[in-house]
Amino acid sequence: MVSGGDQTRESAAKSSLAQDIGRRIATIRGDISQTDFSKSLGIHKSSLIRYEKGERLPDAEFVLKMHLVYHVSPLWLLTGEGVIRRSHATVAAELQKQPTEGEGEGEYALVPLYDVQASAGHGAVVESERISDYLAFKRDWLWRELRASEQDLYLLEVDGESMEPTLRPGDIILVDRRQAEGVPRDGIYLLRLDDSLLVKRLQRLPGHRVRVSSDNAAYEPFEVDLEAAADQLKIVGRVVWAGRRL
Repeated sequence: MVSGGDQTRESAAKSSLAQDIGRRIATIRGDISQTDFSKSLGIHKSSLIRYEKGERLPDAEFVLKMHLVYHVSPLWLLTGEGVIRRSHATVAAELQKQPTEGEGEGEYALVPLYDVQASAGHGAVVESERISDYLAFKRDWLWRELRASEQDLYLLEVDGESMEPTLRPGDIILVDRRQAEGVPRDGIYLLRLDDSLLVKRLQRLPGHRVRVSSDNAAYEPFEVDLEAAADQLKIVGRVVWAGRRL
């Protein structure tokens, strides 16, 4: 039988732990508003407030989201020990190890959004390729519509107007990295031209040539021999989905 004194001590310990975790959550949130922070994690603002006040211990799903979205070490969040943040490379590597269709856990897959813009204009120099965020997609939708799992895909933001009206500046594109080898079938692709990323429409021509064009008529198309230009131009992946703010 647990005595009243033991129950009181256990309750006090839980309350102290919740308050410590709440302070660490507030530390990570920093200057971000509670509204924006809760939205980024996909939780209600009221839940975040209760966590930060130490009124409630966060559940495992919240700890996982803090880990995936803000790269916070679960050990540090729960105990205050160890490093505060896991590296982007470590988190990305862990995501790559997630099971494929039929083996995945949970309804949603988190697809990384890279902090680099793919130009739909004359080309933007790639200065960094760190993960800035993750977007959630239903695993069954990825498999049903794209025959893909999260490790096949990543997200980029579009910059430039050459693919308007199909793609506009600020649109988010989903790229299938598997479709980057050989002569592609017709479609919209992400290309690396020297040190730039471009989003263009490719049309297959005889031999190993492709026609590279823009949906905006103000931009002239050009042709490329994929074998001859292998050192300068590389197909990075096929654009399979796009989303935008209305």
